[in-house]
Amino acid sequence: MAALRYAFRTELEAPAEPRPQFIERTTAWLADRLEAGSWTGWLAREGSEPAGLVLVHLVEKVPNPVVEPESLGYVSSLYVRPRYRGRGVGDALLRNALEFCRGHGVDTVVLWPSPRSIPLYQRHGFRRQGEVMELRWAARNSPEFRQEGEPVSSPGTGFDPKLV
Repeated sequence: MAALRYAFRTELEAPAEPRPQFIERTTAWLADRLEAGSWTGWLAREGSEPAGLVLVHLVEKVPNPVVEPESLGYVSSLYVRPRYRGRGVGDALLRNALEFCRGHGVDTVVLWPSPRSIPLYQRHGFRRQGEVMELRWAARNSPEFRQEGEPVSSPGTGFDPKLV
């Protein structure tokens, strides 16, 4: 997971930290948070090779006296190795992350997209809110929220990665 995170970020800009130190630091960070349950992650593999990654953090909101979920989902590090792109890996990873969020009563999911990932998120109903993209399920199926001709949900892609 740490190696995929490194590949993801260094595709966007030059690293400021040597790869071995980043991998060591991030491996420890991920191990602590995944074990504690504060973050959840999915790794797509083809055979034994990691093909992609996505991480989710459930953010607790301040208690609210009105009917509104008190958590939101933060999707991070959705990355697919270049040789697996265009095969539905990112779509499968994102679907798992969103199903996890829904299963935890989250009605809003936020993320900061890379320029390349924006169409994927838009296909899943995310909308830009400045630099952030947001998906609100309550509004997802309302006609005024969808763009003209947009389906209510994304079709399957046929790629069935092993998610661990």
